[in-house]
Amino acid sequence: MRAPDSFSSAIVAVGSFNPAIITPDWLEKNQLIGSDDAASARASQGLIISQQVTVYETDWFAIQVLDNQFTLQSKGALSPTFRDLASGIFSLVPHTPITALGLNFSGDYKVPTVDAYHKVGDMLAPKEIWSKIYPPDKYSLGMMTVTIRVQEGKREENFPVLKSPHYKNITVQPSNRVRSAIFLQLNDHRQISEIQSEMTSAELVAQIIAEEWEECWEHAQHEFGSIVDFALA
Repeated sequence: MRAPDSFSSAIVAVGSFNPAIITPDWLEKNQLIGSDDAASARASQGLIISQQVTVYETDWFAIQVLDNQFTLQSKGALSPTFRDLASGIFSLVPHTPITALGLNFSGDYKVPTVDAYHKVGDMLAPKEIWSKIYPPDKYSLGMMTVTIRVQEGKREENFPVLKSPHYKNITVQPSNRVRSAIFLQLNDHRQISEIQSEMTSAELVAQIIAEEWEECWEHAQHEFGSIVDFALA
């Protein structure tokens, strides 16, 4: 499997949150992070803790909580500890209303030559139609962003696609961090408000993260590598 030059994850939830309670001290008190991480978070540049927004970071994660959105972003090497932190947070706020959850992964994949770099874009976004409108002797054409929706079932059964409670969006574009690299992002979206469960929405989110995040991580690495390999084959 093709290895990425960088790889990260973000867990994003949409709902109704109380930013002021999700502090470094609160995470430490509930044994979700250690004292060193708590101290690092309290000393982080841009630290904000208020009723409207909470923002801080450590060496391995960054967190932003608004009244309508929760975002936990990994930093550095990714590990299951990131999953445990996210799942633990939602387990501690079981009555928080949550309507949607995204398990997100992104990676930068360097390609060996400029020709290979352009080949990926030409395979994923053929230029034949565009060349008829913008002749190549006058214009240069290049792919910027392609996003594909993936969900179970036949396409004719999934119209309109937005009604599905679980789907993936896979985006491919040039990397802005690694030279001559392709950036891929996977958003594994769960419309929590449409899932029937005896658990509260926050309890359901905690369970999904605990049980499915690592599998999504593995699938993302496999799918990203396969996309680049197939495009270059």
